Amino acid sequence: MKRRLYGLLMVATLVLIAQQQLLQRRPPRLVEIKPEPIHSGSTALNVRFSRPMQRSSVATTSVLKPSLKHRWLGTDTPLRLIVDADRPIEAAVELTIAGTDQRGNALQPQRWWWDPRPWLLVSRVTDEGEQLQLLTREEKWQPLSPVWSQIQTIVPLGNGRGVAMVSSDGNREERIWWKRLIPHTIATDRSELTQPTALALEPLLESDVLFAHLSSNLIGDLLVQSGGLTPGSERFELIRSNGKRQQLDLLASGPMQLLPGGGGLIVPTYNGLTLRPLIDTDKPAQVLPGSREVGALCAASGRAVLIRHWPDYRRSIELVIPGLAPKQLWLGEQAVLAVSCNSSGNQIWAVLGSWQGEEGQHEIIQISGDGTIRDRMNMSPWTLKPGTPLQFDPISQRLLLTVTKTELDNGRPGLINATPLSWDRILPVAINEAQWLIAG
Repeated sequence: MKRRLYGLLMVATLVLIAQQQLLQRRPPRLVEIKPEPIHSGSTALNVRFSRPMQRSSVATTSVLKPSLKHRWLGTDTPLRLIVDADRPIEAAVELTIAGTDQRGNALQPQRWWWDPRPWLLVSRVTDEGEQLQLLTREEKWQPLSPVWSQIQTIVPLGNGRGVAMVSSDGNREERIWWKRLIPHTIATDRSELTQPTALALEPLLESDVLFAHLSSNLIGDLLVQSGGLTPGSERFELIRSNGKRQQLDLLASGPMQLLPGGGGLIVPTYNGLTLRPLIDTDKPAQVLPGSREVGALCAASGRAVLIRHWPDYRRSIELVIPGLAPKQLWLGEQAVLAVSCNSSGNQIWAVLGSWQGEEGQHEIIQISGDGTIRDRMNMSPWTLKPGTPLQFDPISQRLLLTVTKTELDNGRPGLINATPLSWDRILPVAINEAQWLIAG
């Protein structure tokens, strides 16, 4: 009996050793490939394999078409592909992934198609009101919402998987909605790279509110700040990308903003700006005093561009680098209407405005991280529509803004080449606001 048991154990051990040897000799597999929104380049992918890979082998044997400046980061798995394109990416990219694992086994080369270009979203003006629409690659407008009296706010989720919006019924009451989207950014067949699949429209709150402000980070979390007429009705709710909801106990003097990388938010107070973590750490909040507002958050660097209001009615543009005092980049008497920055925070764009009587003159300037004005462009005869953002797209290397003319009642989507500054085109559609939606 003991000999039989001993024999069975020996056989089981030999089988296990054989299986281990077989698994070790099997080629590695590509387990997952997905876009990475937090990066320092033009765009990025996270690539996960079934076993640790030799990064140098993956870097030398994988191929991008067209050839774009890029680098691979990571030690085992996942690895991150960061594209540092020195020219606009105008079409889908062909990516062949190959390489060997740390035991020398070769990955079967795989070809993928990847379209990192963002989508253009607008609140389109119709005869009956306004409607959220998306511009497809075929230059057709796809409706994403019903027609409402007015769309007050559009906030694309930072991971590209949805859009939150605030509609108005014309009676001073607002409703908060979101539209979930399923991206089709990466595929083995190029024909599968289509616009996102839109799911059913959902209300975020059960009832109407008097006001609402929304903010999203690159993880896809959404901060909902809302309130009504009665004292104490203001509420702050964080909706995580996984759908979980969390009520926040905060006091703010204005709209709050989530930090791009997650984990914190910027809260305006009557004494300045406060940086707070989303989870209470019992540590004092970081405070930046003065009459300042957040102009733009630079995604990968932790930097922020602020607009400061001075008592003598001048305005300044400041760059905030973590751990350092704000650095003044520009100071003048012109109004700072909107600002934007690249992910590293070493390039900043700003729309400046001045008026002669009722005539407005707007110009856009490009500033380096040390405060040097590298370029400027007069936007005449167009001006930035009040209250709309300026957004930089590192993929196409263009700026998006909503522009208007004196004789126009509505705005138009305007695209400006970021370097050097020049008009790309103005789309001939009447809108209230235009925004980028990352590919996701």
